[in-house]
Amino acid sequence: MVHQFDWSLTSRTEILLMRVISLRCHGLISAVKQGLTEWLASKDADIICLQDIRVREYKVADDARFCPEGFQSFYFEGEDEGKGGVAIFTRHTPKAVMRGLGSYDLDRDGRYIQADFEHVSVVSILPPSPTSDPKELRAAFLESLETWMRKIRKKRRHFIFCGDFGVAARTLDLEEWHQHNESPGFTKEDRHWIDSLLNDVGYIDAFREVFANEPAYSWFPGPNVFEMPNPGAWRTDLQLVSQEIARRVLAAGYVAKRPFDDRVPLIVDYDISLSIEAED
Repeated sequence: MVHQFDWSLTSRTEILLMRVISLRCHGLISAVKQGLTEWLASKDADIICLQDIRVREYKVADDARFCPEGFQSFYFEGEDEGKGGVAIFTRHTPKAVMRGLGSYDLDRDGRYIQADFEHVSVVSILPPSPTSDPKELRAAFLESLETWMRKIRKKRRHFIFCGDFGVAARTLDLEEWHQHNESPGFTKEDRHWIDSLLNDVGYIDAFREVFANEPAYSWFPGPNVFEMPNPGAWRTDLQLVSQEIARRVLAAGYVAKRPFDDRVPLIVDYDISLSIEAED
């Protein structure tokens, strides 16, 4: 069974404290024309992380069509308006917002934005593509990102990293995976990198906390993108979380009935609040 959901829960339960939605939207303006803002408004999220927004901040920041009512919006745009860019929409005012990893070459496409709350940080991230970006750029970005993710594990702070990581970590994350042996995004090097984050550094795939051994997909390239079986389907859109947060995952799913371009959103519900007390 493939776990793709029509996420019908739109209101709070007694135990739900935070809902995070993540989506690679392939252009914010295009996604809004497909009904993104209305769909997001119906899902009662606390935080929305968007990647590949492909737009200048000044064109959308003060326009209600591009952000659901009640949210503050924070952007990190790329130098090239037609490429990259990430955003975070939040109902809660962050204590700080960090843009980039501190390197011009790695940050010029707008790939990293982090919103810091009391003891929780939420990141919207867009690593370079394994197919369309230079290999050297991707390798340098992934190395810098892993170094950063290792460093912050030592802090008394919880992290949620949302985005398209460009890697299928397991055979479960590829439809007909044997056809993709050593394809970009499924090479030994790619899988070693994500394995290092999960098994060595200690981050947790939030979706796999709920469905440990079930296939699921977030990216459906090809002409008949949402027909299954689809030999091109991948699960590369993830929410990677600190170990302290992993045990607080209540529910997770990819919204198969609401595609935007060739991607579907990932929703994760957490039994935490943005003012969660730091734990030892």
